[in-house]
Amino acid sequence: MKNAFLINEMVLFEPDARRVCSRTHYPERAVIMHGPVSECLLQLLEHNDQLLTQRYLFATVWEKQGAVVTTNALYQTIASIRKALKTAGLADNVIITVPKAGFKSIAQLRTGTVDELMERNKTVPLPVLPDIYTEEQQHVATPAASRVWTSRIAYWLAAGLFLLSCSVLILTLRQGGSVFARYQSIGKSAGCEVYSSWHDKEKSHSILAALSQRFPLPCKSGDVAYLTLNHSQQGISVIICDRIPVNSAARCQSIFYRQPYDENE
Repeated sequence: MKNAFLINEMVLFEPDARRVCSRTHYPERAVIMHGPVSECLLQLLEHNDQLLTQRYLFATVWEKQGAVVTTNALYQTIASIRKALKTAGLADNVIITVPKAGFKSIAQLRTGTVDELMERNKTVPLPVLPDIYTEEQQHVATPAASRVWTSRIAYWLAAGLFLLSCSVLILTLRQGGSVFARYQSIGKSAGCEVYSSWHDKEKSHSILAALSQRFPLPCKSGDVAYLTLNHSQQGISVIICDRIPVNSAARCQSIFYRQPYDENE
């Protein structure tokens, strides 16, 4: 069982339950995260104040499970971590991007069991804010505001690159005609409508079940997923879009599943 983390004395992260929650509303308002999002946050917190490269995160979060994802998927995962922490009540951005290097957690952390952290929290007084802001306090707040704007600009740049890459993917698909026209629906998985290039429906279901055990599809309600057997690379590729990819407005990500991961490789 992994220890829980108390982030900035505000938010509790439970790796085993894949959730974050404000300590003042625990556990009623917990935010549940997808497997890769939770695992990525765990790696960052276990190496708090250390720079983790993209290569390291790819290897420990995805490739260990036999999946290969794009850089855009990693940036989307980091964005999901920040959104989950903010929803749970953490105002500070503790996950920072180091340009051309990787990512880093700068959180104030305490670790232990949930009971230990919640018991100790009862004795931690909440900060008392002054009623009047002096000129000196306002001067100190200015750099913090500047950092907020810088992080927002970086986030939007990353989001723009992600959308651009997806647009290129969709345009490529359109130039080749209706690539997915021959795919057949095999039902839903985690709210995602799944289509397969196999006409054997039972085989498609068994393959989907095997993939879900190794690494669940990051689907949400309304998404569509396309499964394709890749003979040349001996694996399975999956394209997940927020709508049927018939125009450039669709946002997609691609995942490639290799043969089952072998520790001796």
